[in-house]
Amino acid sequence: MDPKTSIPEHGAASTPEARKRRRLYFLLLAVQTAGAVVPLINAVPVYRQAVGDFSKHRPHPGILWWAVAAVGMIQGAYWARVRLRVGPPKCGHVVIGHVAAFVARLSFIFASSTFTFVFFVRFEDLGLPFDRILMILAMLFSMFCYTLELERFARALHGIERTQ
Repeated sequence: MDPKTSIPEHGAASTPEARKRRRLYFLLLAVQTAGAVVPLINAVPVYRQAVGDFSKHRPHPGILWWAVAAVGMIQGAYWARVRLRVGPPKCGHVVIGHVAAFVARLSFIFASSTFTFVFFVRFEDLGLPFDRILMILAMLFSMFCYTLELERFARALHGIERTQ
């Protein structure tokens, strides 16, 4: 067993504690994933409408609440994983590792395109109040944390993750 991660190495006997930590890791990853899906479901239609014909764009009052929920889910699960020092299981699932790395890159592209649109292309046109700007930054930071987690998971599946 690797003393740094408390997760058994590939092929090592699985103790009840290791199984418990592995389940906790996957639970926290699932919460982060659910938090990352919330903006995709809610923001993509708004993004498409704003990019397609900005003159028809209208603010959506409900956006703040689902953004707060998504940030809370991602940040809560991410920092719980860091605090509890629960790492991904090390195993050799190369295909699943590639899928995780692909999803990580896609989430980064989504966050990058949102940042570009809001802060570089339409910042003055949007007329966002300060609290909305902070929420967008919190959402972008949350997506960054989720991307890091997926990349960590992908490295573990490839057998190259060493630290928490």
